[in-house]
Amino acid sequence: MKKKILFVAEAVSLAHVARPSVLARMLDRERYELVFASNGQYALCTEGLDAERYAIDSISAATFLQRLAVGDPVYTERELAEYVEADLRMLKTVRPDVVIGDFRLSLSIAARLSGVHLMSLCNAYWSPYARETTMMAPDLPMARLLGFPLFDQIFRLAWPLASRYHCRAINKVRQRYGLGKVESLRHYYCDGDTVLYADTESLAPTVDRPASHHYIGPVVWSPDVALPAWWGAALADPRPRVYISLGSTGAVDMLPAIIEACVAEDFVCLVATAGRGAFGSDSPQVFCASFLPGNLAAEAADLVICNGGSPSSHQALMAGTPVLSVCSNLDQVLNMGTITRAGAGLMMRASEFKFSRARLALLSLIQTGFRQAARKIQEDFEGNDPERVISSLLDRALG
Repeated sequence: MKKKILFVAEAVSLAHVARPSVLARMLDRERYELVFASNGQYALCTEGLDAERYAIDSISAATFLQRLAVGDPVYTERELAEYVEADLRMLKTVRPDVVIGDFRLSLSIAARLSGVHLMSLCNAYWSPYARETTMMAPDLPMARLLGFPLFDQIFRLAWPLASRYHCRAINKVRQRYGLGKVESLRHYYCDGDTVLYADTESLAPTVDRPASHHYIGPVVWSPDVALPAWWGAALADPRPRVYISLGSTGAVDMLPAIIEACVAEDFVCLVATAGRGAFGSDSPQVFCASFLPGNLAAEAADLVICNGGSPSSHQALMAGTPVLSVCSNLDQVLNMGTITRAGAGLMMRASEFKFSRARLALLSLIQTGFRQAARKIQEDFEGNDPERVISSLLDRALG
């Protein structure tokens, strides 16, 4: 009899739907029956996926981004309590053998209460066992008032207290069900019977992690869309190319300024707006589409500009292409910390973006050193096999 695997995607960003959809496509349908639970947003990620659908509610992406922008906890106690009840109903209805969740943080309660093995998909830089690095602050309003050099110092001092504060809501809900507290935001985000790191150990190292925490390698999604009519002309241009995509969580209002800096340095710009509004340019070296096959665009580019999140930056590195990130939230800053330390990219917080600074970064990133570092990471990525690892871990979880 086939084992039933339930994937649960918290659709507050495209990445949290895309990653489980990629893993689901890796599984052998002769062995597994698949169910994919989400609220239906970012449906492009699951087109053609051979899985039963289960509808769940999530907070809106706009609410999620608004809370991140001011440093508020992502969920209220009431929302988490409602999530847990909905998840308990889902697990009772679907009756999965294993549930795999991407940022559905309530599952750490519901799965345990239901006796279902939970695999939590996250990033190693969020792990409680991540190798200690110097924390940098996200793009918060206070940073714009104080300046990032001072605010980074304050943020590092305040981080332990802030981390516990962000766990208050989930700990109150856990207490209702007789579960112990999570110690920090890192424990909260990486809570599961099995924890799957969508990274490589060389890029995002950990120390003394338990046997239940596993690296599976980068999990990268690229939309299955046709190449735009302008693709051939854009690639025929002999000038250096930059692929620009700020995804579903980047500072999309900065797109015109980013493109202006690229044009000033005579780059041909391949721009994907991720469906976040139309953008037009009179420049003959700027080519735009709602979505592009990101893997092909990254391969065709000399440089990728993104929001700094792991899916977009890892896609660039899988092509051996350096990354310039314009970061907004802490996840993006933490991820880019791993890449800048490896010498394969540069980052700036959105409020740090200046026309002159961006032009200097562009000139730096097309130099040989960044390209060599990106290609070294590319080799590291190619040595990973998420399909093999996830199948092995499912075998282990299923006994």
